[in-house]
Amino acid sequence: MANKIRKLIIIGIDGGTFNVLNPLFQKGLLPNLNKFKNKLILESTIPPGTAVSWASFSTGNLPDKTNIYDFTIVSENSWKINFVNRKIAKGKKLWNYLDEAGLKSCFINLPLTYPVEEINGVMISGIDTPSKLSNYTYPKEIKEELNKIGYEIEVSGLKEKSEVSDEALAVLDKRIIIARKFLKENFDFFIVLFRGSDVVQHYAWGENQVEDAYKKIDKFIGEVQDYCGKNNADLMVISDHGEEKVNKAFNINSWLEKEGYLKTHIKKKNVLSYLGVNRERIFKILEKLQLQFLVRVIPRNIGKKIPTKQINFEEAIITKQIDFNQTKAIAKRAVKTAQIFISSEKRKGIVKKEEIKELKQEIKNKLKRFFEKEKLDVIIKTKEELYPNSENFAPDINLYFKEKGYDITASFSSNKGLWNNPREKATHNSEGILFTDINIKSKSQKIIDLAPTILKYFNIKKKNFDGESLI
Repeated sequence: MANKIRKLIIIGIDGGTFNVLNPLFQKGLLPNLNKFKNKLILESTIPPGTAVSWASFSTGNLPDKTNIYDFTIVSENSWKINFVNRKIAKGKKLWNYLDEAGLKSCFINLPLTYPVEEINGVMISGIDTPSKLSNYTYPKEIKEELNKIGYEIEVSGLKEKSEVSDEALAVLDKRIIIARKFLKENFDFFIVLFRGSDVVQHYAWGENQVEDAYKKIDKFIGEVQDYCGKNNADLMVISDHGEEKVNKAFNINSWLEKEGYLKTHIKKKNVLSYLGVNRERIFKILEKLQLQFLVRVIPRNIGKKIPTKQINFEEAIITKQIDFNQTKAIAKRAVKTAQIFISSEKRKGIVKKEEIKELKQEIKNKLKRFFEKEKLDVIIKTKEELYPNSENFAPDINLYFKEKGYDITASFSSNKGLWNNPREKATHNSEGILFTDINIKSKSQKIIDLAPTILKYFNIKKKNFDGESLI
């Protein structure tokens, strides 16, 4: 029998980090967050990506059981790239357990909730939603109400970098309005994720917009604390990962090419480039014409053929910039992580099945020696070492930067330099946050522990999680 005596509310601050919180606490700018008895580090996943970590939150399991390794995953038998969503994510989800126990719940803006499920309550899907044209709410009628206030799921991908942070704050304001509305309804479990904090940190680290985002969230947390006091509810504030300033980025594909594992034939310009046509210019025109939705409608393999300032993993494959007759490995970027894939015969590559194990060890050892010489702290593990239960989609080799201030890039260009300027001002790290007045028994908290913790809170007895209850 589920415990219905008390309610549980969780507020997610995407990318919430002590690197920002502590200076703001010292200035007295976040009085409500600073009230919590427990202010703890919450260990994320590898990679510490938004999709990866929220999948682990929802299931209580590590990535090799959720099947989620990034926002995009690579097929085992080809170079097909898939966007992740709820249907790809494996494992029973938190809302399924709560439903079975007869509890009423509300999930707002969590990644990997699209397509939305019919639950005993409300579900508004998050960043994996294709567009606002999609059916992203349950019940369906809620969508009309959200549209009336100008609710946005995510910041537009068409914005210039200088404009992204201001839009993220505007999206945050609308999210708070909706969270405030549904908080008043009679839910046993309520969770909302504010993504704006992560977005402004990426693009405006050290600037006023970061402080503004946290202050907006702190004010709402104060409202929730008042609500909890009057309605017999408990509150947790969590983040899926931490964040840090980034100074330098290591180009993994340049390294693979330098070492002879990767061969490209990157052209400096194609016909469209000579005509002045590029993706950034097209995006700007679409935004002015208010036709942004076309970005989601145009087939991805067509859109990726339009020239852009930086060619990434997916574009290089779609536009046939990789010479697979001479390539043994190619990498994509996940936050602070290089994900290396072997060009095996299964992917119509040149590496035979019996050669894969030795090749992975060879690349791993070379990378290890390289970073030892650079005196940089990294984790380098094969798929079998990091993701032992993986059935498919896991990268063959994984390089994670433990070293602060460093990120990964996997772009392709005629410039083959190993070290690049970072693409953003900040990147993720594995040190998220857990703030609560609930008594925590553990000395080490992980994001995989939260699903078991929530279920135990409601006296729902379930086993077989990678995580453990914290209470």
